[in-house]
Amino acid sequence: MLAPPALAEDPSLARQLTRTIEQRLISDQVAGAVVVLIEDGVPVWTGAFGLADPARGLSMTTDALFRVESISKPVTAWGAMQLAEGGRLDLDAPVTDCLKRWQPPEGTAPFTLRQLLQQTAGIGLGDYAARYAPEAPRPTLPEHMAADFAMIAAPGAGFAYSDTGYNLAELVIEDCTGEDFGTLMAREVMRPLGMERASFDWTGAGMPVGHDLRGRPVAPYLYPGRASGGMMATAADIARFAAAGMQGADQDLLSHEAVAELHRPAVPVGGLFGLVTQGYGLGHFTETLSDGRAAVWHGGQGFGWMSHMHIVPQTGDGIVILSNSQRAWPLFAAVLRDWSDSLGVAPVGMTRVLWAETAARIGIGALLGLALAALWLARRPRSRPARIAAGGIAAALLGWPLWAAMQDYLFLFSILPGLWPWLGAASALAAGGLLLVAVAPERKR
Repeated sequence: MLAPPALAEDPSLARQLTRTIEQRLISDQVAGAVVVLIEDGVPVWTGAFGLADPARGLSMTTDALFRVESISKPVTAWGAMQLAEGGRLDLDAPVTDCLKRWQPPEGTAPFTLRQLLQQTAGIGLGDYAARYAPEAPRPTLPEHMAADFAMIAAPGAGFAYSDTGYNLAELVIEDCTGEDFGTLMAREVMRPLGMERASFDWTGAGMPVGHDLRGRPVAPYLYPGRASGGMMATAADIARFAAAGMQGADQDLLSHEAVAELHRPAVPVGGLFGLVTQGYGLGHFTETLSDGRAAVWHGGQGFGWMSHMHIVPQTGDGIVILSNSQRAWPLFAAVLRDWSDSLGVAPVGMTRVLWAETAARIGIGALLGLALAALWLARRPRSRPARIAAGGIAAALLGWPLWAAMQDYLFLFSILPGLWPWLGAASALAAGGLLLVAVAPERKR
């Protein structure tokens, strides 16, 4: 573990974060992480933890280059807003006004670039598993859009998180400006904000090795689109981006009114996202802290990588967390809980990921209790309906962990990377006990 000597204004928070991260690296089997703490709009502490490449024993370093996945979305929104303020884009015109290389199917209801950035265009999530080796052929963005685009709701009907929508925003930006998205974003956003190593184009140099939900190393990959999740950056790069979004930040890329518009809630968020956030602006999730202050954030999950950025623009507080492990959500939530405590507010919404751990532990205890109760019941007289019911419940309790183990990805794996196998094992034990209830002969008195 490497912990650089930079000190936060409150070193006790740095110590607490270090303890939490070190514990979580072990308990959740997370390869490594880098964390940056921001106070008064300035990065004041950076910590690098764990390993960049466990197979070679390489320690994580503070300057490691990560896939930051969906943190690409707020950066894309900044780029679109910068072009709009400069008169090169109209956020409220139908996207078909710009599109040249691909058009939505005939009869598709019109939608705008603003709606794409707000996640209200009504477009489906898309194929987030479309990945290609950096040196391998991959479809062009128009080709990918032709296969991936699907409307699931009327434009403006509500929030619908969509990688496809952001990749379409990339295509709109390119067709409107006549420039390559990666080149434009580097010149107009990343370099002006001091994001020195950030890029939407593959470099691959010095990157840690990503690790999937089973802890296996992940080979480098690229998506067909870049705007939704294709950016690579260091934790320092993301911290500079986060600092630029603070009130009174010393940046001349966007007007203060434009930054406020990016952060302003535009649509309420429901479903699974609604468990951890309240709204969505332009490329930013939004929530109101327990003391009334507004916070904005975004996170990312890819194959083998996870990221999170959370800021309180009014006070200049923020935190950035990057990991080369897909098992890091509970670690992120625990870090965010410590950070919330340091701000004197109730835990931010993303800490609710930890509720799943509490529920899982209760579930494991209940299933083990059921297994013991079933062993006792198997020695008692049972009616035929009771035997049938026990057999049916046993089949369900045994079937779901077997089915889950065969899946490449389940939301359950992300929020319970260390506990879901125990939950599955407890379910199997309970199933075994109930099978005895169903089939074991009754013991004579």
